[in-house]
Amino acid sequence: MVALEVEPTAIEKLKEFCPKVYSMDLNDAQWSAELLKREGRFDYVIAADVLEHVYDPWAVLGGMRELLNNKGSVILSVPHVGHAAILGCLVDEDMQYGRWGLLDKTHIRFFGVKNVQSLYESQGMAIEEAQFVVRSPEMTELVKTWKRLPTDVKDALQRNSFSNVYQIVTRAVPAGRAKQNLDLLTVPVEPPTQEVERYWIDTMGGLERPEDVDPRSTIRGQLGGSSGPVNPATLDVLRQKITANGDEVKFIAFYLTQFHPVPENDEWWGKGFTEWTNVTKALPKYEGHYQPHLPADMGFYDLRVPEVMHKQAEMAKSYGVDGFCYYYYWFSGHRLLEQPLDAMLADNHLDMPFCLCWANENWTRAWDAGNDEILIAQEYRENDDLDFIKSLEQFFRDPRYIRVDNKPLLLVYRPQHLPDARKSVEIWRQYCRDVGIGEIQVAAALTHYNWDYRQFGFDAGVEFPPHNLRLDNHSPHIPFQQTWNGSALKMSDIGDFYLDRPRAEGEVVYRGVFPSWDNTSRRGDNGVVVLNGTPENYEYWLSKTVQRTCEEHGVGERLVFVNAWNEWAEGCHLEPCRKYGHSFLEATLKAKAEVNYTGWVHEALPNPTSPQYAAPTQSALRSKQQKSALSRGFRAVRDTLNGRRFSR
Repeated sequence: MVALEVEPTAIEKLKEFCPKVYSMDLNDAQWSAELLKREGRFDYVIAADVLEHVYDPWAVLGGMRELLNNKGSVILSVPHVGHAAILGCLVDEDMQYGRWGLLDKTHIRFFGVKNVQSLYESQGMAIEEAQFVVRSPEMTELVKTWKRLPTDVKDALQRNSFSNVYQIVTRAVPAGRAKQNLDLLTVPVEPPTQEVERYWIDTMGGLERPEDVDPRSTIRGQLGGSSGPVNPATLDVLRQKITANGDEVKFIAFYLTQFHPVPENDEWWGKGFTEWTNVTKALPKYEGHYQPHLPADMGFYDLRVPEVMHKQAEMAKSYGVDGFCYYYYWFSGHRLLEQPLDAMLADNHLDMPFCLCWANENWTRAWDAGNDEILIAQEYRENDDLDFIKSLEQFFRDPRYIRVDNKPLLLVYRPQHLPDARKSVEIWRQYCRDVGIGEIQVAAALTHYNWDYRQFGFDAGVEFPPHNLRLDNHSPHIPFQQTWNGSALKMSDIGDFYLDRPRAEGEVVYRGVFPSWDNTSRRGDNGVVVLNGTPENYEYWLSKTVQRTCEEHGVGERLVFVNAWNEWAEGCHLEPCRKYGHSFLEATLKAKAEVNYTGWVHEALPNPTSPQYAAPTQSALRSKQQKSALSRGFRAVRDTLNGRRFSR
């Protein structure tokens, strides 16, 4: 192997692992003749990201051709100037030159796909093999500029088939002995594997570039993705955009009130038990498993403290959450966890819209709402229908209560448990008419494989992911550290399931999403872990849900339910945590203001062990006898750059 280099420091480094290193300048017209005199002809001449640094790449390629033996090939890789990330810099009128990458400040020449084709043709050469290195803008060093672009601009810049091509890699020979001459415009652009995508998004998202953002940027204040904290000025721009949109889509987050001790929990679980008790005992189940989920800004709060709910409301509203749906625990007149709810109702200064969801299921020791080891049961006594609706009257009359078409909205978690749901609903409706509240809208949470709210005489349904799923369990392909009897599902599978579920004619269903899900702190080794519950994936799912909601409902009826504001023991919370900080809240605000992602950002399994989940390499797609010279050549370049020794 022979290497050419012009920079003295690099030459010395090359000598550590390359047998022969010559100091030659490719801008010198005599370089190829001099090398031919010293070494003769070669099997391969490789220029990996070289031609963009020379004044006359046509002449340099001609010199490379002269060095080939009668079976030799030239292998080139060149950066693609048509990449959407570069075009984004042009939109901002600021080429983000740096020390490396697509806009390395030492680049002299720039190549599009057609330019590479004509470059070879000018030297009488034909392309026998070609591959594209593909990276989305989020996977590049220019990600921060890209994220500030308005969504419509980003969409336009990515309409070209080659907009995500980062490098153009080719192997060519003199045309007279070519077996084929590929047209680069017909070569397929294959997307990167999930593992590659995740690596580059994580790497580039956390990269510090000194030339980050010119303060005169024409796209200052816009933001696309969720990687890293969002500056206050950007948040203000997004809030102004939401305000300008007016009554478009309302986000309602489910709210759990079990963050304070009550006598019943003291008796069942031990003195001082709250939801935090479950949260803090969680342990990781596999390498990289995010547990425990620990709160950030407000710590392990107690909902008996009035300031807590005020801070929650202020934070939620500032990030685009329009209301809370409080769980209402009512057992034949006996209420549980009612203190925060009653305090909220009595506090006129707590300016946060709300509605109620009757959590009408048994409380069990296993946290599964089943019938084993029941702690307190739903009994559905003779007068319960009337007594229940009477208990809600004070809430319905509150001006903060959420209404749809001027009707107070009431959710029921498990209508299928009501002995006679239609009769119950009619009693509720008639009572509200009789006392002057008027009509109410009764919605069924679509849980426990119930999809049909109309069979109960209800007005609407509310999606409640991750309920009602029959999806692939990826547990066998994850290296759990101990016995695992639960499920591991992919967030992208769940999101696509809900987004694509068909709707019956006339069906009124409010869509739902969750930011993440992991209930192992409650259920232990029988829990459900949702993989890739990241702010980016949540933002994409929520953005698509907003789009669908606008298509399906009229103004004033566009509700999206988020599960949940503070279900910490289910790993399902918009409230800031120690790992992600405010990222889920920022993603909520951005999804409401604009659509940023066009697909799932994170989909790979954690440390997959099954061969079926290993991304096929190019060599795996060919037999050993058919491995290409292109692959062999670039493995050689890779090994050289990594400092590995190998024979010629």
